[in-house]
Amino acid sequence: MNLALVRADISKLPFASSSIDAIHAGAAIHCWPSPSNAIAEISRVLKPGGVFVATTFLSTPTNSGLFSIDALKPLKQIVGPVNSSYNFFTEGELEDLCRSCGLVS
Repeated sequence: MNLALVRADISKLPFASSSIDAIHAGAAIHCWPSPSNAIAEISRVLKPGGVFVATTFLSTPTNSGLFSIDALKPLKQIVGPVNSSYNFFTEGELEDLCRSCGLVS
């Protein structure tokens, strides 16, 4: 098995279209300036049947992001307001984003 770990700008991945078997983005989507552009770029470089695995912080209808998690609420006093450039999504919004950019399942 050949495995290459590459750190790259998510908006300009240095790969040919349909050339990558799998992409992992750990705790990253909420930090991307344009998640829709990034997901479209991921979709572009993945081979048909390729796999995209990602983790991020979720927002739900009853909370407003990271500091809504009970265990992390005390940190809000130390850190202050969450950087407004972060994008927090609900699970459904993430599914819609991926689907609209050509990713399925």
